[in-house]
Amino acid sequence: TTTTTTTTYMETTKQLLAFVPFMYVMAVKIGLFNSCAAAAASLGGTSAAAYTALSSVSFLCMHFAEVGNSLAQAFLPPFQRTSTSTSLSQKTTTTKKSSSSSSWFDLDAAMPTIRQLLKVTIGMSTFVTAVAAIMIGIFGGTLTNDVAVLAEMRRTLPVILATLAFHGSYVTLEGIVVAQKQFRALSLCYTVLAVAVAAYLPWAVTKLGLAGVCGTFLW
Repeated sequence: TTTTTTTTYMETTKQLLAFVPFMYVMAVKIGLFNSCAAAAASLGGTSAAAYTALSSVSFLCMHFAEVGNSLAQAFLPPFQRTSTSTSLSQKTTTTKKSSSSSSWFDLDAAMPTIRQLLKVTIGMSTFVTAVAAIMIGIFGGTLTNDVAVLAEMRRTLPVILATLAFHGSYVTLEGIVVAQKQFRALSLCYTVLAVAVAAYLPWAVTKLGLAGVCGTFLW
């Protein structure tokens, strides 16, 4: 009974620890968004107001583009395979049989599904990019009646559109990594991203202005 309880406790602990990389990635993303908002605010009232309007439209569009991530996590886990190996060990007159299992992702079998996911992602990215271009480029006056803010928004619009064009493929690839349970690789990528953004943002604020701040999302 004690052994069973200990085993159950260890399994539960392992399941809880599996969420640590996910929480770390979320913390990096939140830090990225907050850092960009603070950087935009440091540029003055006009840039801060323009960033608020731009980010509102961008985040709305990004939610639609997140479909690639969700679909990857929904349809790719079945391609995760498990293989079992058995070994024999002999001590004096007693022979012991032990087995171990290893998990691997069948990329060849998953490729047709991945191609379909990317097609959906490209279609959705095209749609949300067009929506953002129309909302900001044509109907930007409905978001603000400040001429200076509207002009800043339209100057930064190409960076926002480039971000939305690549966002769908990025989150889809992230979903593929999550489906393969490559959490260590994902955490490493976000660690590199956090360090790079921390070094880039101060320079972007002084040299590139709001376009440089929004360009952070292209990373």
